[in-house]
Amino acid sequence: MLLNKTIRLFLDSIGRREEYELYLNKFQSADTICFALLVPDLESLDQGAEALAFDLHFLLRLGLRPAVVLCGPDAEAKWHLLADNPLFAKAELPNTCGEPVKSIGNSEDQVPVFFQVLEKSESAGSLSAEALAKKEDCIKTLEKMIPTIGKRVHFIRAAGGFDADYYYTQKENTLHLTDEEQALADTASALLAARPGTHISVTSPMNLLEEIFTVKGAGTLFRKGSTIVSPDFQTLEKSKMVTLLEESFKKKPKSNAFDAVTHVYLEENYRGAVLLEEHPEGLYLSKFAVGPEARGEGLAQELWAEVCKKHDAFFWRSRVGNSVNQWYDRQADGYYTSGDWQIFWRCMSAASLPGLIAFCENRAPDFI
Repeated sequence: MLLNKTIRLFLDSIGRREEYELYLNKFQSADTICFALLVPDLESLDQGAEALAFDLHFLLRLGLRPAVVLCGPDAEAKWHLLADNPLFAKAELPNTCGEPVKSIGNSEDQVPVFFQVLEKSESAGSLSAEALAKKEDCIKTLEKMIPTIGKRVHFIRAAGGFDADYYYTQKENTLHLTDEEQALADTASALLAARPGTHISVTSPMNLLEEIFTVKGAGTLFRKGSTIVSPDFQTLEKSKMVTLLEESFKKKPKSNAFDAVTHVYLEENYRGAVLLEEHPEGLYLSKFAVGPEARGEGLAQELWAEVCKKHDAFFWRSRVGNSVNQWYDRQADGYYTSGDWQIFWRCMSAASLPGLIAFCENRAPDFI
């Protein structure tokens, strides 16, 4: 899609060009009626309906059509906050999973709004009961819609995301959640179990575009959690590993790039990998690769955590100017800049630093 200067400048203010172009291409090639389902809570609409409308109008200009889904006993109250804006048009909710959508708004310049009004239960006076009603309604409603209408779900709260970038539905979490937040986490867990592969996150109305178009995002992403394996390098499918490295580094690895590899940490579907080598200077992290489609999903953090759990001390290098260096700086105990390289280390002894720095300075590039 050819973007005019004004749209390009606005997207540049949101994030890096390579990132938003990746997501634009991905969303525009989606096989669903709408590229995303937006599920706001009442407070977010009460406080930020205008900001949300601005973002949705911008998405329409990009050729990306979202749908708004109003769940829970307060769905009617939410609709009253949107009804006067011609951008929003009521759409008929399918009764069963996979049923064709009969009405989705009057034109491509409108955002369809799906909802069904449920009566409050007699016990809905308590926060936990209200949260439970919203959870059950959202699960039923979204399960119907995900297969054909949109496979991305963005919950929108006035409070934004949780106090973490990721919430893992099948791994231990240490977050302290309110009743409403736990109900939302349970909803996401149920949806991921029923509709594997669905992208689900929570953000605020003010951060929606950043959440959609940047790898880092601006909210909390719900994930099942990846399966990280540590196979012997000789048993790997080398062609898949080469493809992963080429996609991640945009370069071809040399034929001898794997000769010294002694430890491998791999996402089971070859969406990310860490390769390490044993040297007299210590354990050297030679490759840290995450494929473009997996970026922003928390896979890099999962791989890193697995490596740190198994190995206390190691070192690595990165090109000066690499956008990931700020993240590396937060993970490292120290770093040294030499020429084109920034050299990082964790838990290495002071006596080992001259040797590992010299090793990184003199090591030949692994890519053509």
